[in-house]
Amino acid sequence: MGKQKRQRQKPHKENPTGLPSVKEFELNEQFAKGEKEKILQNVYDDIQSSNLEEKLSALQILASMSCDFSMAKQIAKDGIAKIIGPLLIHHNAAIRANTAYTLREIAENGREEVCNDLIKDDIITPLAALLRQYYLDWKPKEVGDEKVTFIRAVSLLWILCANNERAIKRANEEDLVLFLIKFLDVNIYGIEIVTIVTRSMICLSDENDAAINKIKQSESVLFSLLDLKADGEAAFKVLSLKTCVADILINISNYTDNNQMHIFHKVLMVLSDVLAIDHLQTLSHLISILPHESNASNDKRKKIQESIKILEVQEQALQILANLCFEHEDNATDSDTDDFETMELESENFDDNSMNEDLKMSTLPMELVEIINSCNLIDKIWEKAKFVVDESNQEILDQTEEGKATLKQFRDIQCAAFLCLNNLLPSIEIDVFGGVDNLFGKWMEIATEFKYVIRKDDEKSDANITEAGTAAMRAILQRLVEVRANVVELNQLTCNDIQPMLNEVNQCINTNVRVNMIRMLCNLVLIMLNNKDSKNYEMIKLVSTSLLDISKTETHVWVIAESLDAIMDIYAEDETDHLAADIKLVQRLLSVMPHFKNKMHQQKKHLQDGTVIVSTVNANLMRFIKYKQKRLGIKPK
Repeated sequence: MGKQKRQRQKPHKENPTGLPSVKEFELNEQFAKGEKEKILQNVYDDIQSSNLEEKLSALQILASMSCDFSMAKQIAKDGIAKIIGPLLIHHNAAIRANTAYTLREIAENGREEVCNDLIKDDIITPLAALLRQYYLDWKPKEVGDEKVTFIRAVSLLWILCANNERAIKRANEEDLVLFLIKFLDVNIYGIEIVTIVTRSMICLSDENDAAINKIKQSESVLFSLLDLKADGEAAFKVLSLKTCVADILINISNYTDNNQMHIFHKVLMVLSDVLAIDHLQTLSHLISILPHESNASNDKRKKIQESIKILEVQEQALQILANLCFEHEDNATDSDTDDFETMELESENFDDNSMNEDLKMSTLPMELVEIINSCNLIDKIWEKAKFVVDESNQEILDQTEEGKATLKQFRDIQCAAFLCLNNLLPSIEIDVFGGVDNLFGKWMEIATEFKYVIRKDDEKSDANITEAGTAAMRAILQRLVEVRANVVELNQLTCNDIQPMLNEVNQCINTNVRVNMIRMLCNLVLIMLNNKDSKNYEMIKLVSTSLLDISKTETHVWVIAESLDAIMDIYAEDETDHLAADIKLVQRLLSVMPHFKNKMHQQKKHLQDGTVIVSTVNANLMRFIKYKQKRLGIKPK
């Protein structure tokens, strides 16, 4: 999280060679595979020409061709890093600038797979050599290839490090963090350069002790950047820079250290300013421009990109807040063992609460909670969790590529807000979220929006948002269970309201969403049991029998384990014995046992996220059954 990708720029320059021009290639996407391969070979030949015009033209065409993901992969596999990497230190400034741009486009469009190939072919060595040329006494001019080259080269480093762990290791070996620190002076290098430098430093400082130790030596320089002020058009550029700086400071700081609290105070103030920007107003501004985007002037295109940038920075701010409370999952137990004996021993040590969550969240210090409260950050996060694009605006945005990108960005903001809430909820007192009734009201709002969304999660964008949304919903109900909330509004729910949620568990194809839904249903029942309202009896039975049915028919052992764990939570208290007898709980659990054990041993090498919950249920299920047999007077067979 927090590794944002910048928007691609695609300059179209004149091409005097016999190859198709950049514009012609982009307009004609129907080239046969053989034609593309032939053009590609011609491009490689021209890149190695002694004629500078041919080199430049070939580099531009290569950048254009790489806009296609499959072509970017092919280009990387052809060893492009070895072919054009040396051109990063060519004597001609235009060649250096275009080479950096081409490599950046290839890396950005090809993502992890392409970045792996580039690193394997050692693109870092010539890139580091290029960057070192700027180290001594270089000061950028307002225009010129040298500034452009620097920005593109640092962007390339950023993309590589965001997509490849080996890139970070190589950057450490080349001591590139120490190099980047030199360019944090806004007065010398300007906002644009300092911003791209800090973005690269975000990636390099993510769980990278070698880089963190060096960056910490310049913490005061970074901290001073949070005091930058600007008016007019420069205001948002400064806020964007300060957000990047905030991201780095979070990466290198530990909020359990009271000496760092002044940093966190200023960081949260920056994030508050970012989230205070009305994204509905940004949408309105974009809608007024985008319908005529195909004929847009350069000025309009610039305004579109500026508006999209606002949305990207808001997503980044939400991700920083989410990371503020995130504590990494404990190392999973080795799932390659021949049996679950070791896992069972570990599971014996879990208390009842540990069965509910396989991911623990740290509790925020009171000083941070007070800052979050004073900045009204929770309300701002709730606002970003709303999807502000109505159907008519969606139709407008769907008409253009930039519109579609904008639509995705609004979804990404909502997704980040949900994940932020998911991480913050366990760490902050419920009063900060407006109390029990307000929190349950928010749950109802999200549930209403997601009523018709979850089944569509075959599309990646929908899968991301439904997973994040259901995680937030799960976290809300979990928090209400923890405080033993008496939710009056819950009494208005009926079996007809619950049934669609049960249907979604069966029909949804995303395992993470299904697990979230199961835990959500469990938490709803636990709140009902706490409220002790007899009107909820039928709903509790409906959820219980549905979870038992899932346990009997489900093929994924993680989902089976979550369902069984939910049942054990629901019937943990002795006061539920009459309900247990009514649904024949013991008999049904005994019938599920062979199915669960079978799936567990079939899938034990592929459990991943489900390892802890599967081992826990495996260790506790039989003990639970025996206890309930004793409580209900059922003689073991």
